[in-house]
Amino acid sequence: MDYPILHWTWWGGGLLIALVATIHVFIAHFAVGGGLFIAVMETRVQRLGLGTLKDYLRRYAKFFLVFTMVVGGLTGVGIWVVIAIGAPGATSTLIHSFVFGWATEWTFFLAEIVTLLVYMSSFEAERSTRRLILAWLYFAFAFGSLTVVQGFISYMLTPGEWLATQRFWDGFFNPTFLPGLVFRAAFAALVAGVFGLITAQGVEDEGERKRLSRFCAVWTILPLPVLAAAGWWHIAVLSPEQKVLALGLSPEVASGMKAFWWAAPFVVAGGAMLAGGVSREVARKVAVFTMLASFCVLASFEYMREAARRPYIITGYMYSNGIPVARAGEINAKGALASAKWSKVKQVTDANRMEAGRELYFLECSSCHSLGGPMLDMLPRSAKYSAFGMEALLTGMGKIGTYMPPFLGTAQERAALAAWLTEGLHGPRKAEAPKFPQAVDTVPVFTDDTPYVLTAAPDRGINMLSDADGQWTLGVGTQGLTAQLIRRDIVPEAVTKDVTVTYTVADGQAGSLQPQGNAFRAELIPVSPYPKSGGFQPYPVAEVNAYDASGKLLASTRVVLPVSTELGCRSCHGGPWKHGVAGIAPSTGRDVLAAHDRLSGTRLAKRSGTLECRSCHKDVTDTQAASPAGAPGRTMSLSASIHGLHAVYLAGQGAKACDACHPTSPTGATRAFRDPHQEAGLDCTNCHGALEDHALSLLTREKALGAPAAGKLISLITPRDAQPVPREPWTQEPRCLTCHTDYGPPQGMQAYGSWSKDRAALFKHSRDDLGAMACSGCHSSVHAVYPARNPYGKMRDVLQPTQYQKNTSALGSPKTCKVCHTMDMDAPAHHPGMGLD
Repeated sequence: MDYPILHWTWWGGGLLIALVATIHVFIAHFAVGGGLFIAVMETRVQRLGLGTLKDYLRRYAKFFLVFTMVVGGLTGVGIWVVIAIGAPGATSTLIHSFVFGWATEWTFFLAEIVTLLVYMSSFEAERSTRRLILAWLYFAFAFGSLTVVQGFISYMLTPGEWLATQRFWDGFFNPTFLPGLVFRAAFAALVAGVFGLITAQGVEDEGERKRLSRFCAVWTILPLPVLAAAGWWHIAVLSPEQKVLALGLSPEVASGMKAFWWAAPFVVAGGAMLAGGVSREVARKVAVFTMLASFCVLASFEYMREAARRPYIITGYMYSNGIPVARAGEINAKGALASAKWSKVKQVTDANRMEAGRELYFLECSSCHSLGGPMLDMLPRSAKYSAFGMEALLTGMGKIGTYMPPFLGTAQERAALAAWLTEGLHGPRKAEAPKFPQAVDTVPVFTDDTPYVLTAAPDRGINMLSDADGQWTLGVGTQGLTAQLIRRDIVPEAVTKDVTVTYTVADGQAGSLQPQGNAFRAELIPVSPYPKSGGFQPYPVAEVNAYDASGKLLASTRVVLPVSTELGCRSCHGGPWKHGVAGIAPSTGRDVLAAHDRLSGTRLAKRSGTLECRSCHKDVTDTQAASPAGAPGRTMSLSASIHGLHAVYLAGQGAKACDACHPTSPTGATRAFRDPHQEAGLDCTNCHGALEDHALSLLTREKALGAPAAGKLISLITPRDAQPVPREPWTQEPRCLTCHTDYGPPQGMQAYGSWSKDRAALFKHSRDDLGAMACSGCHSSVHAVYPARNPYGKMRDVLQPTQYQKNTSALGSPKTCKVCHTMDMDAPAHHPGMGLD
């Protein structure tokens, strides 16, 4: 925040730091291990009288001098340059926190240079005590330099008590200092042996070459078990969150771990081949290959160590984008742009929205991501998202997946960054405009002397079908239907005896309804929004007929059975609509499974066949009467899992969060929320609560039933408008009478928390005060109560009131009691507030 940020694109993501640092670290380890190798060889030459190796030792030391002092020195200076440019905040912290430590390290480095130069000028005598002392003295200085630097590097991963005390020694002797030092010491010895193998091939005497190769092979192979042990020790002292990353949950760490375990055997194989005495020509190639494998071993370790720090560059103190953790609250309140000293844009406006988003990307994202480059390229990573989906990702970032730091800034800044990462980088997402072919619906004839009235209502006015191409299913894809046959009279009667009721859906699906009390029920009616004629029709019409025992038609009516595949998964999971304006495309379905695998450690994307989500996430459905018994460690219900997870990402979106997933968007192809509540200015949140509250009500119940994951999600969600009131999904829903007190005009606009007692109290099962008439028979289904407005035809959702009373109001509305009663009524027989006038 306090330093200028370079607007690197291809070179973003710390690529320059990675290149310079990896090369320098490899050379630095050679400077330590090679120093030990020279000291040991010098001892062998002088004490064992191996004078024939003196020329070899001179050549090795000369190469060592040029490589470590020149190339190593240049890359060492280069590191300071590139980290000062790429991570100035962390660099400043390192210098100010450990200034005397760095002075000590530079003193060691100066002593290395002087000692090595003097050593190289002492090769005249066959034996020289001074040369032997200088060789061991150089190693001591080199190891001292490694020890000091290890303290600073490991501090960035595990600062330990330093976070509280800010004391030098608390930061230096941190939890990973010792295991990291052992690892680096072992690798230093290994790489010294590898370079020894390369230089040994220049020895002219074949016997001496083979003996020297065997000696160097021992240096190469023996440190590997120490490396593996030190690596596990390193992991063992990490925090639980860091252990998860280090053991491969992060894609970066997983790839680094694979590279480590692939490269290490090649080092062993190369050393073993050279120890066996292969020909000089083969030995040179094997030695070079072994060196490259050893480089991969170190590079993979550094890669994993860096990744294990995420989302920090200094764990617990500074995020990977250089923003101090302590400033998060200030930045969220003030704004990231206003807090950034060198930002060209200070506030988001409609005119500068894209420019502000670009500035925010370089401020908060470019330290890890590139644009078109090899380091976590943002272009393919952002391509699948809509602007809404990207904003959801930024909202949940640092909460569910803690690998990336949270977005810091205002809601306007978050929206600007999301817009730039999607529309700015890829252009506006093109979508097919929904078309609403207007159906010309007809209804059976009804006159005053018609003896029967047949009512029919679907269970749900909004029904979702997940058509993920055989990959997975939510198991919510069927409709239910309740019908009642009423014999008209002064006192009407519901008839079921010797009566058969059938249904036929537009495309030919047919079935019968079974008697249930004084009504008829059909469960699991298979309906589809894709008619045989083509296109998308989420409101197929069913014809319902009642026959007597002789097969005579007693009554007939028509009813919509809503079903839609307009699930908004693609906003975050990418892919097109499967059928132009709706449907889950194969790529979208696969990404949903991949996200589940990434967040939960599963392997669902590799399974064959259709995955039933409820097979793991046990949940009640419309046809189940009770929820599963709670048990410690249980998996959360499907409803709680989906709403709980998405509430973290869609926080603060209000009804837009509902419309993003359900087929209720006012600009979508279904527009399933179509009853008078919408015209009155209400939305999903008035009955179900904001998504945060809705999710918390489900999660609170799951936590009480013993689902451990519920507690974690609860901790990540802030209640929006109310405290959570536990509820069972599909069983406890908002009650109409919460607002419509005594069945009258609404007395309030919030029904959250006033749940139905049990399944029998759900609206689709509810009866009037007499227990005779189904509420849905007169009012239609929830979300589509009369007079509903259907985008596919003005009569489509009001077929029965149009048939029976020539208007679109609820059956039995003012002056229409004669639909069932053969005379005008002077008292509200079914419930108060019927409005007889």
